[in-house]
Amino acid sequence: MQETMRPRAEPTDADRDAMLRAAVAAPSMHNTQPWRFRFAGWEVEVYRDRERELPAEDPSRRMLYVSLGAAIFNLRVAAAARGIGSQVRHLMDQRRPDLVAVVELDAPLTGAMAGLAPYILQRRTNREPFSDERVPDQVRAELGLRARIEGAVLQWLDRPPGQWWLQMATNEAMDADDEDRGRTAERRRWVGGDRADDGVPSSALGPRIAGGNPVVRDLAATEADEARPVANFERAPQFAVLATRYDGPIEWLRAGQALEGVLLEATAQGISTSLLNQVIEHEGLRWQINDPLGPWQRPQAVIRFGYGLPVPPTPRRPIADVLIRD
Repeated sequence: MQETMRPRAEPTDADRDAMLRAAVAAPSMHNTQPWRFRFAGWEVEVYRDRERELPAEDPSRRMLYVSLGAAIFNLRVAAAARGIGSQVRHLMDQRRPDLVAVVELDAPLTGAMAGLAPYILQRRTNREPFSDERVPDQVRAELGLRARIEGAVLQWLDRPPGQWWLQMATNEAMDADDEDRGRTAERRRWVGGDRADDGVPSSALGPRIAGGNPVVRDLAATEADEARPVANFERAPQFAVLATRYDGPIEWLRAGQALEGVLLEATAQGISTSLLNQVIEHEGLRWQINDPLGPWQRPQAVIRFGYGLPVPPTPRRPIADVLIRD
């Protein structure tokens, strides 16, 4: 293991810009990008942005913390690519309730994370149809290892009971979403139309699903988006549940780092991904998608894997908007 060297008094402007560009490229629910960052010497303080939270769709703030964890992971990868090691201190500070973590940039540097840096800007949420080609077992094992490195596990839903539970719970979640005015109002704010810096533009929604089985999440919130063309999706979708042993904000931050690690590893392997997380957002349903007696019984994300055509990126906030300056 190579020890991090400190050739400068603190990270340069180029270091900071690279880390921030990577952080804002992380996935977040409806692409709200609910994060802000402050550099203090060799530390990066990570803050939640309350104006970008989703109280109706994410009442527990689970997906908020997962999103923040994904941004933290990207920041660490970008730091590693510039020869800077990192470690994370997860915080619950009542004096500063918006501060969720501190990334210390003076940790030992290893080569495990730097190799993912080229894939940060290549990663996409792909809501298009995938082919029926199966993800090889060796690649599945590598994705699982990436999750375990960050303290989570990836459970593949290959057997009929797990797939049935997911489909049933997802259908229930979709019905509950459509009946909740608060949830639909939030979707209208963040989804559809043309988007400059955030949100999910209509061009990223993908086609509607022929037959109605929940393979991808249909975020349509307007009549125009609900009239999108219909397409046939893969006959045997490949899903995996990212799970942790425990629950709570700190564990959700860890889950977000594991999630982004898996998504970047999948991108490096030429695999497309999307998330089917609406069942995770309903506490009464999320227990139906995995084995309640298993040791990893806290599902934090449902990931769809496969081989699809390239899709364009969704918009991102300028790094000046997310940087807190003293």
